Amino acid sequence: MSYGVQIASFIIIFIVVMEFYRYRRLKLYTTKMFEVLIFFSALSILFKSLCLFSYYHPEYFTILSTKIVHQLFFVTVNINIWLIYMYIDLRTRSIKNYTNAQFVLRTLPLCVSFLMVIFGDIGYHSEGDEAYSYGIISQSSYLAFACYFLLIVFMLLRSDPSKEKRFYYEYVLFLFIWLVTSTVQYFFPFMHLSSASSCVAVLCFYLIFENTKEHTDKDIPSAFSRYSFEYTIQEFLKLRRHFWVINFSLQNVESIRATYGQKVCLECIEKAIMTIPEFKSRNIFRTLEYSFGFIISSKEDLEHLYGNYKLSDRTLLLSDYMVTPSFSVCSVECPNIVSDSEDLMDLLSFCRNADEYGNNHSIQVIDKATADQREYREEIETLLQKAIDEDGFDVYFQPIINSVSRKCVYLEALIRLKAESSQGYVSPDVFIPIAEKKGLIYQLGDRVINKVCSFIRKYNLDKKNIIQGIAVNLSGIQLSEPSLPYRLHQAVKNYNLSPKFIFFEVTETAAVHSGKIAQSNISKLRKLGYKLSMDDFGTGYSNFYNMASISYDLIKIDKSLIWQAFDEKNRKSMTVLLSIINLVHSIGCSIVAEGVETDAQANYFKECGIEFLQGFYFSRPLPSDLILEYLEKNSEIHSPLESLNIICH
Repeated sequence: MSYGVQIASFIIIFIVVMEFYRYRRLKLYTTKMFEVLIFFSALSILFKSLCLFSYYHPEYFTILSTKIVHQLFFVTVNINIWLIYMYIDLRTRSIKNYTNAQFVLRTLPLCVSFLMVIFGDIGYHSEGDEAYSYGIISQSSYLAFACYFLLIVFMLLRSDPSKEKRFYYEYVLFLFIWLVTSTVQYFFPFMHLSSASSCVAVLCFYLIFENTKEHTDKDIPSAFSRYSFEYTIQEFLKLRRHFWVINFSLQNVESIRATYGQKVCLECIEKAIMTIPEFKSRNIFRTLEYSFGFIISSKEDLEHLYGNYKLSDRTLLLSDYMVTPSFSVCSVECPNIVSDSEDLMDLLSFCRNADEYGNNHSIQVIDKATADQREYREEIETLLQKAIDEDGFDVYFQPIINSVSRKCVYLEALIRLKAESSQGYVSPDVFIPIAEKKGLIYQLGDRVINKVCSFIRKYNLDKKNIIQGIAVNLSGIQLSEPSLPYRLHQAVKNYNLSPKFIFFEVTETAAVHSGKIAQSNISKLRKLGYKLSMDDFGTGYSNFYNMASISYDLIKIDKSLIWQAFDEKNRKSMTVLLSIINLVHSIGCSIVAEGVETDAQANYFKECGIEFLQGFYFSRPLPSDLILEYLEKNSEIHSPLESLNIICH
């Protein structure tokens, strides 16, 4: 029985060691402490076996050597008890650095047990198969166990189970097993279960926390999992260490996945990991679905990486395919930029999706401004969702003027998101891209078309012959939705409006990017009787073939081209603008010049034959009540500035 327990314990320790060192290990304090626990557990089994041998074969031992063997055994047992406590303490503490006073208090019971082992006495009982030791030296282990067991219980009682819910009940189960084995050993000392107690701790900690196989990512074997990354970050932050996270993100995921499949995307990441200097000795993690990264703790290593490493777009042979993956790389300083693992994950995701952090084959340093930008984006996302749920949007209208009569003929509907922190509004250039990425653009578009239709019907604008219609913007994401034409048409029908009174504005970039579904939707809208306008012409692809094939009613020339044309230092821009005007007229489309700010500009465009004008010279975007006043005054007053001044005052 006695040797059997030791042999079984040793076999379990041996199996754990083989499995533990079979895979790469995380470079954490707790992992290093676990390795020390394995060593002292194996050592205690060895010394316990020598103690048993001294009971049954006393002729080979002197009184002094027998005592020394027992002292070494109890020292290793007490160290194991202390290591178990410290391991659990490190895993549950919010701050993993100890002050000198904290460390001394935690080692005090261990030091007392050492004194008991060194200066205490010991006796031996041997009768048949029952052999054990007793005395002060033996009692030292029970004292150490009682102190550290109670400290662990107290520590767990003080902790929040919700924060430790992943392992809280595993801790309780381990403590129960540890208590049972120690209690049995106390009342039945001849069973020699002290080694089994250490063995149970090693086995439990391995299965629950230190299973190196479980730390490896299932899809990318050369990388640790995302959970391992988050836990490592948490430990580094709790240790108050200064470090940098280097993150690599696969940028052309969509094209690779659409062409070759998900497996090839993951193979691209696997191959990229192998290009990292000394990748086998680094802890490389899968940080996001299509991203990987590692941690650098040394400023010198970071500067070396900045100066010498670039990830080129090399063509790779993967699964019989030639693939050219494109990666963006960024570095985040912790805890200066982010001090929380959840915030770090959000920031990495933000940088992976942000257009400005594309691939230029160098490491982009993420600064405080980027972190603030991410926080601002989160605020906008929350504000967007709240506005959709609670109708927190306003629709403003900007006049589109006939260049000859100077009368308003159309209105452009512009959505405005109310800012909670001020009396103003969030720019559409900010919240529209966020709405598109978060999938909120569909609900947003429905709100706009319904508000516009409600405004038209409320004031019977379609029957008063004041204006000829209202333009509503459509994003590229909306254009890609197959049901879009029918949903828009249903909203218009609900208010008994004619499709001829509604313009839909589409940016040239959206028309090109959104593919065949967009082309089909545009054709369906035209067949239903809606007018179409190409918005912001000159800022995107300037695809003249696309412009002609869709048969737009209006082409809106972007204000950036207008302003450049009137720059005296850039006379070529005026030549380009005049060429565009002639080309658009040659295919039978009317033109709207955006960004008109002076009377001279308005007169020039009139002479050029541009039919419609839009800009602050005529009016800023106005809320519904003020735009009605503007329309009334505009029908009577020919000076646009006079009309606007009356409205504003």
